[in-house]
Amino acid sequence: MARKFVRLGMVVALPVLSATVGCADQLKAKDAQIALIEDQNQRLTDELGAAQRRADEMTRGRQHCDQELAAARNQINSLRDQLNNVPEQAAPEGWTAVPGGAMIAIEDEVLFASGKAVLRDTGKAKLDSVTSTIGSQYPTKDVYVFGHTDDMPIRKSGWKDNYELSTQRALTVVRHLQQQGIEGARLVACGAGEYRPRVPNTNDDSRMKNRRVEIYAVDPIK
Repeated sequence: MARKFVRLGMVVALPVLSATVGCADQLKAKDAQIALIEDQNQRLTDELGAAQRRADEMTRGRQHCDQELAAARNQINSLRDQLNNVPEQAAPEGWTAVPGGAMIAIEDEVLFASGKAVLRDTGKAKLDSVTSTIGSQYPTKDVYVFGHTDDMPIRKSGWKDNYELSTQRALTVVRHLQQQGIEGARLVACGAGEYRPRVPNTNDDSRMKNRRVEIYAVDPIK
């Protein structure tokens, strides 16, 4: 009888032991899952922290760039204000200030006889004065000489047209300026004919104003 109880006890204990072992395995599996989740959570937390630090650095970098951009804009505005406040350099007597230098207009009657391109004595004296001014006031400027005529067509002087006459007069002036000491590399001769009048060619007075030679002393063209 006692043996039966022992056997019965062993039979009952075996399922209990199996159940206990099964629970232990489940607990280990859950512990492993929890550990894995905690590791993943920690990794995600670390990645989030790194991303936040990068975002903070980018924000600081953008703020720095914005500050530099604002400083550059302020500097540009300051330079623009200084440039606008620079007084225009006064031109010598008889000259007119133009961007980069000055210009003088000489009536053709002072320089040439009607229909001619040979300098009068009065013209030579005037150009000698111009040469002196260029040498003292504009020693590094380029010198552009423009010949202009009125709109009356050429009839008796032998020139092909007003372009040819105005160009030859400009060339005559350039050669005289060069003879007086202005370097040839700084001199340019141009003829505009009747196409750039000061005023409309409506009468003799207006035509007289349009017959002229203009001399520009300006910054070299780069």
